[in-house]
Amino acid sequence: MKLPYFLTILFLFLFFGCNTKTKKEKETIKEVTEMVKEKPKTKDFRERLEATSPASEKQLQSILPTTLGGLKRIEFTKSRISQNDIASAGAIYTDGTNKKIEVSIVDGASKDGLLAINTHYMAQTLELNSVKSSGHEKTYEKNGLKVLETYVKKDEFYRVSFLYDMRFGVTLETHKVPREALEQIIEQLNLNKLKNL
Repeated sequence: MKLPYFLTILFLFLFFGCNTKTKKEKETIKEVTEMVKEKPKTKDFRERLEATSPASEKQLQSILPTTLGGLKRIEFTKSRISQNDIASAGAIYTDGTNKKIEVSIVDGASKDGLLAINTHYMAQTLELNSVKSSGHEKTYEKNGLKVLETYVKKDEFYRVSFLYDMRFGVTLETHKVPREALEQIIEQLNLNKLKNL
């Protein structure tokens, strides 16, 4: 009676052991397959940007409206990017009080363009939801855009960054502007015009 019991245990061990191994192998194959599928996408994305001529600063400035969120554009901001072949533009909006909106658009086209939109691109894969009493940093999807949002409570400051059309890095920084207004502000930018550049 001991012998069949031992054989049963051995059979069960081998049977479940093989099934576990098969499951692990299947999971590994699945992960490798997904990585292989993802790599060409990233390569294609890079190659497409490198082969695209960047927009000019004036073209990007033409996207920035004269008023935004009820605030008036008071100036265009200078590019913080040193490379000549990376196009960017920005503007500051205010109503003369402590309310302020700062917008910047960076073109990821050209051989060095990906460096300029690296943070925006990385936000596409991040999953953040860090909430503290002092503010938050989180990612979410809105109208097909993967958004990275930072909020600092004491300054009533929001920063919203996202990648538009897998080419343009867009960042909005607001001071003393309520969060509910952010969505309207993004809509007022009329970013669809960027697709024609």
